[in-house]
Amino acid sequence: MATSKRARSSNIELTKEDTDLIEKITNSKTKTTCFFNNKGGVGKTTLVANLGAELSLNFKAKVLIVDADPQCNLTQYVLPEEETQELYAQDNPDSIYTVIRPLSLGKGYESELPIRYVANFGFDVIVGDPRLALQEDLLAGDWRDAKGGGMRGIRTTFVFAELIKKASELKYDFVFFDMGPSLGAINRAVLLAMEYFVVPMSIDVFSLWAIKNIGSTVSVWKKDLDTGIRLSEEPTELSQLSPAGKLKFLGYVTQQHKERSGYDTFHEETSGEEIKTKRRVQAYEAIGEIFPSKIEEHLTSLYASKRMNPHLGDIRHLGSLAPKSQSQHVPMISVSGTGNYTRLRKSARELYRDIARRYLENILISRDEK
Repeated sequence: MATSKRARSSNIELTKEDTDLIEKITNSKTKTTCFFNNKGGVGKTTLVANLGAELSLNFKAKVLIVDADPQCNLTQYVLPEEETQELYAQDNPDSIYTVIRPLSLGKGYESELPIRYVANFGFDVIVGDPRLALQEDLLAGDWRDAKGGGMRGIRTTFVFAELIKKASELKYDFVFFDMGPSLGAINRAVLLAMEYFVVPMSIDVFSLWAIKNIGSTVSVWKKDLDTGIRLSEEPTELSQLSPAGKLKFLGYVTQQHKERSGYDTFHEETSGEEIKTKRRVQAYEAIGEIFPSKIEEHLTSLYASKRMNPHLGDIRHLGSLAPKSQSQHVPMISVSGTGNYTRLRKSARELYRDIARRYLENILISRDEK
């Protein structure tokens, strides 16, 4: 069997400010964040894996990432190919499905979490499972019961809240959830168990629609669950289990695409001179300029803090670094390679360090306002 190439060291020294920042946050309870957009192709999984790696490898935080997407993209990214093949060759692999399956059998919550360590990324993971999609009907059906105060429905809806409770007992500093691009029952159960959500976006008109969808839908879900808890037989117990009604928007990350080659040509009216402009730039910049106002318009009621800067950063196009990261199953800050990869790797390190700082700063600001 061929040996895999050794990943480049990703240990990058923290500044005094970075050290103070992470210490202030990790000295308190587990922070839970999901990364969600009901539009696909926005770099969500790449962001989750690489931000998690930055926090674990460089900030030395204890991080758990849960792959709650039935497509299992994060699992395939972070695990070596041989391990992935061996995992899914099993009839009943330990996965996110293991967590939710007992509920459908009337057996309550799973007692232990199926956690595995991913050395290259420095964090723990609960791997994804295509069978998770089979539980969509269970969660959807019990949601109707939950809104009316039914204990069975609320307990089903809180399946990921119970996962968070167990992760907190294991002293994780951060728990991240990677999610599929839908507004279905699985993602609803994830969002309602979270303290924060981050929205990864590409700069296009469809992301503008996604912002509107997320803002209106999440607000309705929160109100419905709050009503269900008030109507339930054990509202105090339930409110302690989950941060229901407390889900807050922590920020967004924009993914910048490579400009397309080619030009649009037009003739100046008076002189008839032929003028060429890059095709993508004008539309790209126009949409990017209105992003902040649209975020504020549709998500301001969900802000973790009015004082925070919701823009966590831009993920620039880094050429072949992302696919190389995926093929090597390492974070972008650790990709092995010389020449152009030296420059790209340095850019990725600066980029994810900046996003990590802003993410941590917003958590600190939101915590200080409570």
